[in-house]
Amino acid sequence: MAIVSPYQQYENTKIFTSTPVERVILLYRRSINLLEEAIVAVKSEDVITFSEDINKVCKIIEYLLSVLDVEQGGEIAENLAKLYEYFLYTLTVSNTSRNISGTETVKELLEGLLSGWEKVREIE
Repeated sequence: MAIVSPYQQYENTKIFTSTPVERVILLYRRSINLLEEAIVAVKSEDVITFSEDINKVCKIIEYLLSVLDVEQGGEIAENLAKLYEYFLYTLTVSNTSRNISGTETVKELLEGLLSGWEKVREIE
């Protein structure tokens, strides 16, 4: 049985008790932080941490893709799905080639999306 740290328990509770918009914001922030760590790791030639961080971000993006409701979200959800698929492709290529260019691109795009979701939260 795996031991979960109090911090991880807190993070899990925060995610599971948040609104859907807050959950997206939390997941975007986590992804951005992981990508920042991955960039530092690859620059210091720590390819294991780089790969682990990229894989964690891919799991987050896969989750976000899986919960998109294209029927209710319409064109916005369809565009987000395409963007998430682009993220997964770009991160996979970056991970195999150890190229931070794609990682930085995904991070910048996530930062832009995060800004948009934070504005949505303000008007909720």
